[in-house]
Amino acid sequence: MYTTRLAYVHLKVRQLEAAVTFYTRFLDLQLCERFDKTSLLVSSESETHFELALTEGEPAGPVTLGFAVATPEDFEAARRFVELEGVRHGLEDRGIAWVLCLQDPDGNTVEVFLDRRKSGGSAFWRGETAQLT
Repeated sequence: MYTTRLAYVHLKVRQLEAAVTFYTRFLDLQLCERFDKTSLLVSSESETHFELALTEGEPAGPVTLGFAVATPEDFEAARRFVELEGVRHGLEDRGIAWVLCLQDPDGNTVEVFLDRRKSGGSAFWRGETAQLT
């Protein structure tokens, strides 16, 4: 058998510029390349060429994207930033992680999460979700 890792996600978006603005502003992704109706983005600490491809077109349907933060301070900073910007969001405690849920301009769910399995959270997620305040 061989091993794999997720390398990238490719989304079709209705308005390319609105999607690029969302992902660079709220998720700190960096624009690394543009061609035709496609933009390639990468997270600031990644050494890969790109992790998220956005192509203007008709979206196939909503998906969920998860973006990890490393510390409780980073999670709190993300929460404060989306609140300051007036972005609708939810906060959930899923036992294994704290999750900040928002939507991109095309209705895809974007989750910014703090993995808590080694810092007082549950070892496994069994589908439970509680509101985080």
